Amino acid sequence: MRLLITGPAIYFAALLADGPATAQPMAEWRTAPEEQVLLHPFTYDPQIIRLEAGRPVKLAFVNNGQATLSFSAPRFFRAARIRGRDAPLVENGRLRLAPGERRIVALVPAPGRYRVHSANLTHRILGMTAEIIVE
Repeated sequence: MRLLITGPAIYFAALLADGPATAQPMAEWRTAPEEQVLLHPFTYDPQIIRLEAGRPVKLAFVNNGQATLSFSAPRFFRAARIRGRDAPLVENGRLRLAPGERRIVALVPAPGRYRVHSANLTHRILGMTAEIIVE
């Protein structure tokens, strides 16, 4: 004998089955720790960013310079699971911040070692590079 679920009952069953899975990401973003990344002319602070693989984190990027600065890490952002509303902030794996601007990107990093650099060639040549280590 087969059980046939129709009408409103099927929607209620689908809601129950999907409930905890959809609620979980919101909770993990809300409780994620915040790590600050400072952008200075010609350098990042810290230069080695250490993150825990699979653990949600909010990366707070702050431009401490007088010009627009960037943080480019395409492989890192491509490998990470980024909170939906933050995905447009890292188009093409790069953030651009105006002077004094602060942006938060919530994500779950994937294991690996990733290079970071400025999109500005002069800044990059003068040492605006970093590394992200996710273990």
